[in-house]
Amino acid sequence: MKKKRKNSKKNSLKYIVYILLLAIFSLSFFIAGVYIGENTNKKSLQKTQNVISMLEKKIKNLSNQLNQNNKNLYNLPSEIEDYETAHKHYKKTKPPVPVTVKLKTKKPKLVIILDDVSFGYQVKAIKHLPFEATPSFFPPTKIHPNTPVYAKEFKDYMVHVPMQALAFAHPEPDTINTDWSYSQIKQRIDEIKKWFPKAEFINNHTGSKFTADTTEMEKLFKVLKEDNLGFVDSRTTPYSKARDAEKIYHIPFFERNIFLDNKPDINYIQNQLKKAVKIARKRGYAIAIGHPHKTTIEALNESQNILKNVDVITINQLYELKTKNEK
Repeated sequence: MKKKRKNSKKNSLKYIVYILLLAIFSLSFFIAGVYIGENTNKKSLQKTQNVISMLEKKIKNLSNQLNQNNKNLYNLPSEIEDYETAHKHYKKTKPPVPVTVKLKTKKPKLVIILDDVSFGYQVKAIKHLPFEATPSFFPPTKIHPNTPVYAKEFKDYMVHVPMQALAFAHPEPDTINTDWSYSQIKQRIDEIKKWFPKAEFINNHTGSKFTADTTEMEKLFKVLKEDNLGFVDSRTTPYSKARDAEKIYHIPFFERNIFLDNKPDINYIQNQLKKAVKIARKRGYAIAIGHPHKTTIEALNESQNILKNVDVITINQLYELKTKNEK
């Protein structure tokens, strides 16, 4: 992903800054030795000071570049980028109208899912939120190998399974593609189930192409039924076939209502939360998807007043309520 490449560039710049600082310290000790020595070489001293001055300028330039990278670190989250691509791709086709499912509750329920969870600092931030969010962990890769370990810190969590997009430059390793056979999908989901044995739901990372493919979604839902897993449709395309597949296999199933952090802006995120609360009050529940970005976490921490009229619950708790309603 673009974010990974920027993170890599950021880390490289940090290492360069550290090396240059070490060089300055070493040269400073050398200058001290020159001053103490009886036979001070003024030319050598001047040359060394010039080198230090040059290194200091390089450090300043690199620091400015690093700060700029920090400002630009936020990219449009992949699910949102994927959704916008799908809208452009199908712009001449009228999307199907989502089915509205209501839930009878004394107090409206809101599920806040945080996708792309990969690292320890994200886990810490989610656990310190003033409500119980639902983290959705990437399957482990070389870049984020410890996600199954982090998942154990939560009673309820999901797995964020990469699926093929219409156009996405940096897909995750082992992204499920539309040319996969049933056995390939089965092998992948079985592997995920072994990594995350307590997971009850998965949702799609990107997936605008895969989830719009009827045949592939039916293969996937058949596997999910066999593995006792539910599916939360991230709705990265308005043309998802997930609901059609659910009618055949009848697995636990929900759909995303709102993306929270299309923009890295606290006011925007909180306005999206207000929309989610409005949907929850109308239908009995709503599902909002965000990402563990710094701005998103900050916005959520400052939203107690917005959320005071809803119960924020996990996706597993929502399914339990839905099951009781249907009895």
